Amino acid sequence: MEDTVKFREAIVYIADKCREDRKFGAVKLNKILYYSDFRAYRSLGQSITGAEYQHLSEGPAPRGLLDIRNSLIEDGSIELQRRMYFNRIQHSINAIREPNLSVFRQGELDIIGEVIEDLWNMNGSEVSELSHQEIGWQVTEEYDTIPLRTAWISAQPLTPGQIAKGKEVAERHGLME
Repeated sequence: MEDTVKFREAIVYIADKCREDRKFGAVKLNKILYYSDFRAYRSLGQSITGAEYQHLSEGPAPRGLLDIRNSLIEDGSIELQRRMYFNRIQHSINAIREPNLSVFRQGELDIIGEVIEDLWNMNGSEVSELSHQEIGWQVTEEYDTIPLRTAWISAQPLTPGQIAKGKEVAERHGLME
């Protein structure tokens, strides 16, 4: 279930943290929210915003984002700026006010910060392409909901160390024959 207050404050927080990121636009905002929520689900047992994510052609995006973004514009919390980024118009969000950090649980801001750092050097096209590698996006169709539980599934092959650790755990629990 969506936590509108946290969703709103996450947008303001991300916009504030990405103030100096010339590559920050609407697509990148979607991916920062997506990766933050799915990483939080794996680490903390629940997403930060409670948003439901849908499969769009440019990758996962939270449902309801436009309504929340518009309400933040209307109340003066953020402004939408259209600027040229190479040969395309980029829709960037600028924070007007400070985010209310008291709405976040321990570790949630750390996760958002880590995701921002991980994606900092990427532009919208690059984060979109990265998100297309996510199993949740791959197994859904346009406008389908991407199940939060897909956060546990990786498209990356297991490393030899991970395989060895799995075998060790299986042997310890009598699961190997």
